[in-house]
Amino acid sequence: MVKTDLADIVCSIARTVGIVGERWTPLILRDLFLGITRFEDLRRDLGIASNVLAERLRTLVEHEIVETRVYQENPTRTEYVLTERGRDLYPVLTMLLAWGDRWLAGDDGPPLSVVHRDCGRVTEGVVVCGECAAPVTADNVTWHPGPGGRSGPGVALVGTRLTRLPEGLPPAE
Repeated sequence: MVKTDLADIVCSIARTVGIVGERWTPLILRDLFLGITRFEDLRRDLGIASNVLAERLRTLVEHEIVETRVYQENPTRTEYVLTERGRDLYPVLTMLLAWGDRWLAGDDGPPLSVVHRDCGRVTEGVVVCGECAAPVTADNVTWHPGPGGRSGPGVALVGTRLTRLPEGLPPAE
């Protein structure tokens, strides 16, 4: 069976998963957000094989989610640092964390707490409307085709379930 390259699917979810959805990649991103930036520290923390870690980091660098920075000249040693593109994945990871805390944490409770520096309180990922800041849930949104939407592999039926935006309603910017 021929695998479809997710980058070829006309869907931003598919394209994103094609880059950051591989096994270990979300955990590598988690560690980078937590300040673990050196290859050996990432490998030791995750218990991941060096070749797998190197491949995942290579993909993240290739897609400009992570960049390498020299922290020692002789011998040359580099660390991995999130770029702006990488830092924009923060909400994705916090939503995965919130879902896992709700459904998989077990009797001991969540294994990690996120504290909002501005107010000093433990917080969790919440999706809010970019226009009115009200909470967004699966029950209070509708999906419509965007300007780049079209039918194709991976979205053969999706297009038939979407309706055009109401007249006069501009797409999100």
